[in-house]
Amino acid sequence: MAFIMCSSKLWRQLGCAGRPRSAGPGRLMAGVSLGSWAAKVFVEQGRDLVLALDTRTGLTLLFPFAPEAEFRSNFASALTNALHDARIAPAVARNEVTAVEFAPLALLRNRELADSLNHVLAFCDIEFCYHRDLRTIQRNLNDLPHPNRDPCVPIEAIRLLLRESTATSCLN
Repeated sequence: MAFIMCSSKLWRQLGCAGRPRSAGPGRLMAGVSLGSWAAKVFVEQGRDLVLALDTRTGLTLLFPFAPEAEFRSNFASALTNALHDARIAPAVARNEVTAVEFAPLALLRNRELADSLNHVLAFCDIEFCYHRDLRTIQRNLNDLPHPNRDPCVPIEAIRLLLRESTATSCLN
């Protein structure tokens, strides 16, 4: 089962401090290929924003922070946009988005994932020097190569993963 692993600051801002991770569906959702997500909140020009990174592909999402109910909706919208930009079939995208809407929240404790988020955030800061539109920045971040990944570019990784997923599901 995939989780949304939140930095300690995001965990607190979502009101999760002092409580265990949220309950999830308890089993894997059929037709879902993306893994868990690492997410953090940061401030850019007075706006609280969330940067999220899929642990399997490096797919990066950027969206406005909101309390928990809206957080999931904003997360799902950013994922929908990223999958649309990657030209993923709508039915496949719907499965992945639904999984995010029900994924349990957990505290991010993996230092390597936190470092990866910080690495992408540095490039995000550069993007804000040139752009203001979150979707444009998100699209550009997904063209950014990540070290030690194959394929190293998130948009290529997501296309490969979800095309393989679609081909496999057609055989069943």
